Amino acid sequence: MKRISMILYPCFDSKSGKKVCTMTVLRDISFLWSMFHIIVFFLLLFEPSFPWPVTLTAGFAGAGVLLVVNVMTMFWQGSGIIMRAAFFTCTIPTLLLFFWLSKYRDGRFFFLFCLSDTLCFWILQITNFLDRMAGDTYLVMLITRLIAFPMVELLFWRYLRQPYLQLQRRLTQGWWLFAVIGATYYLLIMVTSVPVGRPMPGPEGLIRIVLVLILMPLTYLTVLRSLWRQMTEAQAQGELELLETRNRLAWENLRILQESSSALAQARHDILGNLGILQTLSQRGDYKRLDEYLSRLTRQTGEIVPLKISNHPIINAILTRGIERARSAEVELRLHIDLPDSLPFPDEDLSAFLMNLLDNALDAASLIPPGQPKWVEITMHIRGSYLFIEGQNTFAHIPEPDKEGGRFRSHKGAGHGYGLKIMENIARRYQSELQAEAGDGVFVARTALLMPKQL
Repeated sequence: MKRISMILYPCFDSKSGKKVCTMTVLRDISFLWSMFHIIVFFLLLFEPSFPWPVTLTAGFAGAGVLLVVNVMTMFWQGSGIIMRAAFFTCTIPTLLLFFWLSKYRDGRFFFLFCLSDTLCFWILQITNFLDRMAGDTYLVMLITRLIAFPMVELLFWRYLRQPYLQLQRRLTQGWWLFAVIGATYYLLIMVTSVPVGRPMPGPEGLIRIVLVLILMPLTYLTVLRSLWRQMTEAQAQGELELLETRNRLAWENLRILQESSSALAQARHDILGNLGILQTLSQRGDYKRLDEYLSRLTRQTGEIVPLKISNHPIINAILTRGIERARSAEVELRLHIDLPDSLPFPDEDLSAFLMNLLDNALDAASLIPPGQPKWVEITMHIRGSYLFIEGQNTFAHIPEPDKEGGRFRSHKGAGHGYGLKIMENIARRYQSELQAEAGDGVFVARTALLMPKQL
């Protein structure tokens, strides 16, 4: 009966058999409020691998079950048990649940998990101390938690969410070390915490707790600043490489323009003479020589590199360069391009993907011995909300997938073979995958990049 009374009345004293307090209901409400907002904190910066309706349903359903278990444990064993058992009754189960739901199953996930949990426990300790200073009535605890959690979430939403999501998407390395730092602070704040109802420690213990509470936000701010600096430096390096690529393409296209203009000028100069010769051959009825002469003129005209293939300037520059490379390697380049003047992708991603796709295909086709089919086919068009890109080419050596990720390996030796990896990373950045397959002497690589405005 006493245990049943403790469950029904959290203020029930099992020794005296009487209700000793009516204010603990405020403590319990503040606890439930805090448990709910731990999930909210996490989801603010979380990127799921499933659609958001599925993620929210699974997340809050799992959190609801854990909440019931923890509330029952608290009523059965007392409120002090929560801070001691939270690692096993809250942390581990939620970690496993959201790890399954997460898009990033690496250091990015564990750092975010430690960040959200540690921040919530930091708020719990601050509000706990404020309540003790006000007389241990639980009223200050409830009021401050009702205000603190939504206020911090609003700050996260307005100032941190978008930069942090951008940080997760663009920076893939360096997270594990910071995740270990976050886990250390999480365990430290758990060990030094003073559960509700426990007596406060002496001056030395109190100083240790205060120092941990001060160092925790400073450490996380330093970590986030360091990660942001890494990302901005990587972006600056990418912009520099893009600028160099643009300059190289500009010079190559200027040279191609000059050669094409010269060839066209020569063709215009010769056109009257050519027409006269064709007319004479036709009048004589020498159709064999007429056909040979027409074939030669057609071949010479086809060798003039077109100045405009696509309305998109970057794509046009890359493909113009590819046409000249294909002509030099005696590779037939087939282009099926139907694109608008602009695309909602950063130029560095678009140029990196297309240049690697085209260069890999031309490299493979150029190694084919003379007399065998040597061709490359590039297809690009808009399909709904996606940019469809496909490259096909003949090859001399059958590509072999590596043992780790199944990615096809390069036959060019050390220092090569990064093209497909770069293309895979770009495809995943836009909610897609790079499909690569080889068969019947033809290698195919394709993807469909989701337009950023649809993300």
